[in-house]
Amino acid sequence: MENKNNEMFAAQADKYAKENYWRFDEEYLANKYFKPGSSILVLGVGGGRTLPHLHKKGLKITAIDIVPEMVERAKENYGNLDIPILEMDATDLKFKDGTFDSVFFPFHGMDCIYPDIYKCVKEAARVLKPDGVLIFNSHNRFSLTALKKFFEGKYADYDGIVLYRATVFEIFKLKRYFKSVKFKFRISMFPLEKSNWKDILYKILPIFDRSIYFICRFPKK
Repeated sequence: MENKNNEMFAAQADKYAKENYWRFDEEYLANKYFKPGSSILVLGVGGGRTLPHLHKKGLKITAIDIVPEMVERAKENYGNLDIPILEMDATDLKFKDGTFDSVFFPFHGMDCIYPDIYKCVKEAARVLKPDGVLIFNSHNRFSLTALKKFFEGKYADYDGIVLYRATVFEIFKLKRYFKSVKFKFRISMFPLEKSNWKDILYKILPIFDRSIYFICRFPKK
């Protein structure tokens, strides 16, 4: 399977630069796990849409992306926030061991790493402090909307972008690097009063949700 993810994102940098939304699941997790005044590394920052929302929470942010065009767009959009935004590979982080309180890879960014997302997981564990937390989400291989691609394996091609698809059993692999690993389906974090009928269906049958979050704490050294 040929991987042209970086080329695809470079070509669409202007599109991603216009995005500034902040998801309810991201708000939920940020409030629960990211403490004001703590240090956070944002992987795959893209056009920077998460930065102003995390900045409002009083976090000390460092952000990276492997695509130069994305880094430039993020700097153009949010350079006024005085956040270091660096061009860097998430599987080869140029930071010392134990630098950050948390590492956040938002909106399925981890899935774009090919051919081994665990190179990134290992690096995230390395740069976290002993009580640190890594949070990322992944496309659910059992999702109803992705069943037609189930037999393509853990990686599948979605309109030219090669994406990893996790299952809940990922926790056993993640526990090689972290002492505590939990998973949470994305729709389960939505408030009931804001849920439509599809959301309610996924709340009842979460195994078919499109997205799984993994909360990985206490890196093994």
